[in-house]
Amino acid sequence: MNVKNSVRFAALALAGALAALPVFSQSQASTGQITGRVVDAQGGVVPGASVTVSNPATGFSRSVATNDDGLYTIPLLPPGTYEVVGQLTGFQTVKRPAVVVTVGSSVTVDLRLGVAGVAEAVTVEGAAALVETTSDTRSTTLDSTAIANLPINGRRFQDFVSLTPTAQVDTSRGQISLAGQRGINTNISVDGADYNQPFFGGIRGGERSNFAFTIPQESIQEFQVVASGYTAEFGRSSGGLVNAITKSGTNQFKGSAFFVDRDKGLASKNVFNQDAAPTQKQFGGSF
Repeated sequence: MNVKNSVRFAALALAGALAALPVFSQSQASTGQITGRVVDAQGGVVPGASVTVSNPATGFSRSVATNDDGLYTIPLLPPGTYEVVGQLTGFQTVKRPAVVVTVGSSVTVDLRLGVAGVAEAVTVEGAAALVETTSDTRSTTLDSTAIANLPINGRRFQDFVSLTPTAQVDTSRGQISLAGQRGINTNISVDGADYNQPFFGGIRGGERSNFAFTIPQESIQEFQVVASGYTAEFGRSSGGLVNAITKSGTNQFKGSAFFVDRDKGLASKNVFNQDAAPTQKQFGGSF
């Protein structure tokens, strides 16, 4: 290989590496992680222990080993409910079920391994603490239960951001304002992909995006609203962040259907004797 070809090859390799960086960053943005420490019965660290997380609904699993300080981190986990299992030869196997990982979260699960004896496996019941201790991010997460059961006028998932302190939705334009910033300064992400207007900024769907239904409420699994303190993988915006993920399949078939009929005749007029809302007929489903 001559010098000219070597330079071309190096340039192509560099371009490929730079192109992959945004993909990796966005994949971090649409997932969560589990981290913690493994200790023995006396509180001493246990290096080399195997920690496995698995999602029974999807069959997804991943294993890591603790480092010399007994610490482990399992990143890039799709949001869901996991079982965490810690084990090492000569110790009891410890299981922690029902560990919920939400989008953008870091869940701490510490495990204590006793010496192997009569009980070869110990199951620790109770939810893991969801207090965020690894960052100063101020955020609110709306899960699938809240999205499905809370009342909303218009079936626009982004209207739920009003449950977050300092968040407001412009009723005329549909833009999302966080911590006093203009709506065009808010960064919107769906499944780690950009969901902003390419010219003005703000949520996709046009300047008056409250009249557009580009992503139906039925397709959203959960989303995170970060008013301030978001981490570097998001960036590109002086306002806050709305980070949503769509529903994914499991090993069981599921489906739903809906029909929304909102007639303007059933809505009262405003103080200027104008119709408060247009007629809306929307139907859909999922499988």
